[in-house]
Amino acid sequence: MPDIAALVHDHGYWLLGVVVMLENAGLPVPGETALLAAGYLTSPDGGHHLHLWAVVLIASVCAIVGDNLGFWLGRGVARPRLAAGRRFLFLTPRRMRTAEQYFEKYGALTVFFARFITGLRVIAGPAAGVAGMRWWRFLIANAAGAVTWAVAVALAGHYAGHAWGGLQGRLGQAAWVLLAVVVAAFVVWRVSVYLRNRGDPPQVSAPAAESFRADRRA
Repeated sequence: MPDIAALVHDHGYWLLGVVVMLENAGLPVPGETALLAAGYLTSPDGGHHLHLWAVVLIASVCAIVGDNLGFWLGRGVARPRLAAGRRFLFLTPRRMRTAEQYFEKYGALTVFFARFITGLRVIAGPAAGVAGMRWWRFLIANAAGAVTWAVAVALAGHYAGHAWGGLQGRLGQAAWVLLAVVVAAFVVWRVSVYLRNRGDPPQVSAPAAESFRADRRA
């Protein structure tokens, strides 16, 4: 945190914007820490080096841009390969179809709340793109989450920045707890689906390529 705060102090808004954008595009860089530090630098204790609402605006815009970069990378690079029946990193066509079903039902909520959860914030955009989530639904949920996240974290840094060490620790612990809850809920959901479908006769699913052509027509 001191190193990030010093970097944001020395380089200002552009560094904040770049780090937030890269994190939301899918790279594991400390975007939330940079935003927390920037919020602290808007406070009296932080020397009023930055302006609070400029920090919120830049973080919101760059988070939206970064998430959309991740979305279109998932949609334009990974999804066509999976639709052709090939693997992409740890993804398979079968996993893509599972992701499609999930994002069709819970995509907007997932994109919104992933903003506040360690790890999921990095992969939500690319995952939505791979799953073929409609862009306008993604954009609305993503923008709402980005603005809410930017306001909450910047205000936390502004008003509690003098205790940033403990604050960052509590934010991190809360994020890991949320991640554990999400993982547990996902496991329960998958087990329930497996048990429900275990007795059903096998069904032939539509080819992934047809789903991809439908995306292109939309």
